[in-house]
Amino acid sequence: RAPARPPLRRAAPEDLAALCALEESAFSGDRISARSWRSLLASASAAVLVAPAGQQALDGAAVLLTRRASGVARLYSIAVASAARGHGVGGALVQACIEAARGKGCSVLRLETRADNRAAQSLFRRFGFTEIGRKPRYYADGQTAWRFEKSLWNPGGAGRPVALAAPFYAQTLDFTCGPCALMMAMAALRPQLPCDRASEIRLWREATTVFMAAGHGGCGPFGLALAAARRGFRVTVHAPAGTRLFTGSVRDERKKEVIELVEADSREHLQKRPDARIDSAPVTPERIASHLQHGAVPVVLISLWRLHGEKGPHWVVVTGFDGSVFRILDPMAEPPPGDPGIGVGIDEFRRITRYGRRRHTAAVVLESKKT
Repeated sequence: RAPARPPLRRAAPEDLAALCALEESAFSGDRISARSWRSLLASASAAVLVAPAGQQALDGAAVLLTRRASGVARLYSIAVASAARGHGVGGALVQACIEAARGKGCSVLRLETRADNRAAQSLFRRFGFTEIGRKPRYYADGQTAWRFEKSLWNPGGAGRPVALAAPFYAQTLDFTCGPCALMMAMAALRPQLPCDRASEIRLWREATTVFMAAGHGGCGPFGLALAAARRGFRVTVHAPAGTRLFTGSVRDERKKEVIELVEADSREHLQKRPDARIDSAPVTPERIASHLQHGAVPVVLISLWRLHGEKGPHWVVVTGFDGSVFRILDPMAEPPPGDPGIGVGIDEFRRITRYGRRRHTAAVVLESKKT
């Protein structure tokens, strides 16, 4: 029986010589230099994990890079000594990097590998990585890089929230993200409800609150909540008290007056309903996780800039939380088949759910009425 291998650990400055020796033996080119190793070992954004082999040698090493204010981590390098290959060292390093990335609040792990490195590609696919593109002539010898990505969402840690049953529906118009998100949320609780274009337009006409700078208007939280309540759902609206969410960028006083009038009217109707509640507490990861745990489906306002690089408010459905990563359905981004949506880490979720200069938050949370 083979002796148990020492557990993985974080590399220390004393490992520099062993890291250089491993790099020299594992790769014929594109090696990490001693100077770069020193920088990585000292960097707060890099985690260097090693598999000790005894006698100041290493069976393997991996470098994980993370960035502040980003939910994307990068598996920068992984090397396994020839004598240790086939003994699970590479898999242990990959798993450790996945766990470290989740611990850093990341929701996605990416990497590049050589097109001719079939063993590495097989390893990454075994851990759920999928190919997302290629970079020609990426390596020094002209070899192409294959780009891989893995969502760090852990379905096993999310329980079985009702929201995960939400079907995906893509918005067909630039201004109907709110109605589409609301349709998906309602269908999670009541699967027989249709998700189609007629319903999309009907909800938009019913719930529109906002005049944009030009063109058609969008939907605010009170209009969406009122539309859901009229369809037999219990609703909770999280919205700031004593302010208007979307008037800050509106210069036309007549448009601003209409926004305030419609929002006030919707709020007044909601306040009269026994199945609706208005809560001025801000949207936080903790509150959204609690709603999911209790069988509710949150529709949350986010900043479009952080997901799509465009300015403006945007509505998404939050379908689950696994303790580290939220899962969302975005009407603008259809997920791959079998994928429950986009992963967003806790810190990133906190950032994207702040809209405008005043950093307002808003959500419409749906529940089935108890019978």
